[in-house]
Amino acid sequence: MLIKEPYLTDVQVLESAYAVTCDALGKAQSTIVVLEGKNKDLEAKNQDLAAENAALKEKLRLAQSVVFGKSSERTTPTQPEVPSMPPAQPSTPGEQTTVHVGGYTRKAKNKPRGKNTDLSHLPCFPIIHDIPEEQKQCACCQTSLKYFGQDISQKLEVLPQKLYVAEHRYYKYTCRTCDLIIEAKKEPSAIPKGMAGDSLIAEVLENKYQHHLPLYRQSQMLANLDAPISDRTLTNWVMQVGEGLLVLYPALWKAVVNSRYLQVDETPVKLLKPDKQGYLWTYFAPNVGGGLVVFEASATRSGDIANKRLQPFNGLLQTDGYNGYKALRTRKGIVPCGCLTHARRKFKEVLTVSCDTQGIAAEFIERLKPLYQLEERMRVAGLPFRARKRLRQRKARPILLSTHAWLKKIAPLVPPKSKLGQAITYTLNQWCYLIQYLRHGWAQIDTNWVENQIRPIAVGKKNFLFMGHEESASIHALFYSLVLSAILNKINPRLYLNYLLTQIHHLRQKKIDPFLLLPHTINKETLNQFAQQQLVLAKSVVNSIA
Repeated sequence: MLIKEPYLTDVQVLESAYAVTCDALGKAQSTIVVLEGKNKDLEAKNQDLAAENAALKEKLRLAQSVVFGKSSERTTPTQPEVPSMPPAQPSTPGEQTTVHVGGYTRKAKNKPRGKNTDLSHLPCFPIIHDIPEEQKQCACCQTSLKYFGQDISQKLEVLPQKLYVAEHRYYKYTCRTCDLIIEAKKEPSAIPKGMAGDSLIAEVLENKYQHHLPLYRQSQMLANLDAPISDRTLTNWVMQVGEGLLVLYPALWKAVVNSRYLQVDETPVKLLKPDKQGYLWTYFAPNVGGGLVVFEASATRSGDIANKRLQPFNGLLQTDGYNGYKALRTRKGIVPCGCLTHARRKFKEVLTVSCDTQGIAAEFIERLKPLYQLEERMRVAGLPFRARKRLRQRKARPILLSTHAWLKKIAPLVPPKSKLGQAITYTLNQWCYLIQYLRHGWAQIDTNWVENQIRPIAVGKKNFLFMGHEESASIHALFYSLVLSAILNKINPRLYLNYLLTQIHHLRQKKIDPFLLLPHTINKETLNQFAQQQLVLAKSVVNSIA
């Protein structure tokens, strides 16, 4: 049977339409696939942007808290169970204790007062206050009054600073028969043929490196004392005596690297030539004498600085997590130790920006409180190193083990790019170093000791703003090392610097071993005798110009 032509035409039209529809459907499906892919990319970018936005907000809140918030890292201490040690005495002036009044507990006011200050070591000058002679008779019976006692009131006063010229007169004698001349032996000076005496230079050094007074301010202070000396002249004095005392630097380094325990840190300083940021590296040996600290100036923060300086060192090295210490931590002969405060500080920053007192950061800080309280109790009790190690193993080790397991459990649940995620990652990466202090009784739980040595530098930086160049920075580093080490060894820095200036001549001639002039090895009796000589001289000067 033949099919009519019109029917064939309709079938062809339908087939053609179907083909067009299938083609359009295929294109639509491919378009959907492309759009779905783009949508996923946009969602991923949106998540990244949201995470970045959250991180930037955290940084902003942290920056605001640094500028406007409290700088203290203290938290409310908890009382751990340490039955083998006596409790800390709360009666020290300045400490706060608690007082229970009814059902209410408040802090007791125990502020130090001026009248509680011990003044018995200072010279005492009596000032007599008596009544007039005409009042020493009784107004009723005209009987002479009898002295029966006195009331004493002590006031702390100060003598105004006064400059004087020490005119050294060297007498000469001659024998006219033998044509012989003999002259009194001249005293050596820290600055040969210079006008500055040792006591004045010591005053300038003390003001600059202990009290952080820049030289231009000291120049103004001297002008007020009728001695107009430019700050450039003061700078030359400091540099000249610094060059004379630089022979003490190698002796300081030898004493530090021979220690078995070091804390190392670094702080930025401004270098004027070249115009860039330099660094002062701090090497602190807590167990050498009363403590010995040495600073090293450099134009870079490269870890090669510390690695090169500590080539002879073998022992326990405690640092923060800065990557520049990686080579030292892996070197043979060095036992690396971390700083728990640096880990705690990162969680403290999270708590600062989030204000979540019930969150993970707050819990981490709470977990560390018993550890720090334990360290405080051991320090107050003055326990030996072996006892400290035993207590740490028994008390601190279980806390750290449970904290580590807790951090590993919650780490996958926290966004890694968030402030909290970074804190957790840092702590877990540093964990093997953070717990190292448990194995060594002489080690500290953190590097706060070395940071305490850097703090005066931070105060000084705000005053003098920069160091001239890398060579002069080495002299600044030497004076900071001598002053802070003297304080650690309970030596008056002014007296110590003054005595060192009298020894510069002998150091130049190599008549004295520099090691014997270091703060932890210097003869304290010699220093006391020198102090008495200076006191006698001061009294005679005051009496002569009064």
